[in-house]
Amino acid sequence: MQGKKIIITGASGGIGKETAEVLAARGAHVTIASRNVRRGEDAKADILTRIPYAQLDVKHCDLASLASVHSFAETYREKHGHLYALINNAGIVTVKREYTEDGFEKMLGVNHIGHFYLTTKLLPLLNGKDNARIITLSSGAYKWGTIDFSDPHLETFGIWKGYARSKLANVLFTIELARRLKTSFVNAVSVHPGAASTQIGVNRDTGFGQKIHDVLRPFLKTAREGAQTSIYLASTRELVNGGYYYEGGRRQVLKRKALDDELAKDLWAWSEMEIERRGFNG
Repeated sequence: MQGKKIIITGASGGIGKETAEVLAARGAHVTIASRNVRRGEDAKADILTRIPYAQLDVKHCDLASLASVHSFAETYREKHGHLYALINNAGIVTVKREYTEDGFEKMLGVNHIGHFYLTTKLLPLLNGKDNARIITLSSGAYKWGTIDFSDPHLETFGIWKGYARSKLANVLFTIELARRLKTSFVNAVSVHPGAASTQIGVNRDTGFGQKIHDVLRPFLKTAREGAQTSIYLASTRELVNGGYYYEGGRRQVLKRKALDDELAKDLWAWSEMEIERRGFNG
């Protein structure tokens, strides 16, 4: 991994931070793309106490803001010019209907739209000759998700409904991205990290959800264990473009709804159209 440039979203804690630490320890140059720069800098400082030679940058990137994603991608492109791996790791769960800066229901807006826009902006920096790859974290929750273009803002809100929808969107996005990258030799894969002990679902401002998390923690994998599949996929040459990977780097067969190529194309077109409607494009 020596000198390979990697971006990890949401790497100020949890699985993302653990992924950043291990890849930096192996010599990669890791950019922590974080909504909260202070937390990102704290994560960097903590990693450096164990890996003093780690090459780490912290840059602001709020996936709930297309303007922020645009600014991050442009700045990265101007400074670095190329990229080995983009790890779309960040994810949120909201307990009520919330919206991004651009008016998207927040779970879909952050988990899917933000990563969709970031990926399409950075695609020109990825080179198949370098075995470049895009790794997007999904979840087994995709199995219960549905994509309903007539209800994009989730007027009939449900926590599980919104989260599962966003995770299905991650898988469908990867399927269509892989199809588009087929002749480029850049690989796109999705990941189910398993149930790990992270702060997803805990409101960092109010602490809401922490007590439930504390009760469940003994039954969950550690964040380091949850990061193993992302670490493996960032390192291995044995990637199957469009593959869905589970713990230990094992491939899983997707359920039928995630294998709907037409739905994947429609979601891509819808995402592109909605982003362009807000004045942004690749």
